[in-house]
Amino acid sequence: MDREEVLKNLREKGFCVIDNYWTREQCEKSLKEIEHMNQVLFVKGQGGDIRCQHSNKYLKTANDFFTDPFINQVSKEYSACHRPDRTVLGIVRPVGGTKVDSGGGWHVDSEQEHQFKSMIYLTDVGTDNGPFMFASESRMIVPSLQKYSNLRIFDNEIREKIESKKLVEITGKAGTCIVVDTTYPHRGKEIVSGTRYSYTTYYYYENGRKK
Repeated sequence: MDREEVLKNLREKGFCVIDNYWTREQCEKSLKEIEHMNQVLFVKGQGGDIRCQHSNKYLKTANDFFTDPFINQVSKEYSACHRPDRTVLGIVRPVGGTKVDSGGGWHVDSEQEHQFKSMIYLTDVGTDNGPFMFASESRMIVPSLQKYSNLRIFDNEIREKIESKKLVEITGKAGTCIVVDTTYPHRGKEIVSGTRYSYTTYYYYENGRKK
């Protein structure tokens, strides 16, 4: 998939999935690095997942994703929100009796014009493994959605105001890359089985604000 096709999908739908962006060998190398990480670096995310902020400082493979020239060029051509800030390692696994997801339910990351983000699955992700979910073609409706703490959106708002056919569940093999505008509603689906490992790079406006 070339850069123009990726940008076309972003502009029309708000996201783009690039299959086989990394090889399985690259993903396995990442998992081996993660296995030897110092556990003190891990923190609990809002959805009950485990995260390592700024993992690009500790893991070579995370830094490879952080500095990826293709993705960084896409971010620059898509919007002014193109300064890579950090790559976060995310680990999502079931915890008995507790709902666990990545992100704490439906939300938007920002109410500015754009908020670019890239993610790569380091393990195979099926429907039961907490896949990323996205409300495609829904940017214009965001201001009318009722929100609560930290730009979270009530589930009934999503069900009632966004067509079900626009709610996309993104499954894929290890190495699947997702580039996305997170001013659209999105979430990690609650995990049922397995463990989902991923890297996510966060991009910001220069000086933390829209120009």
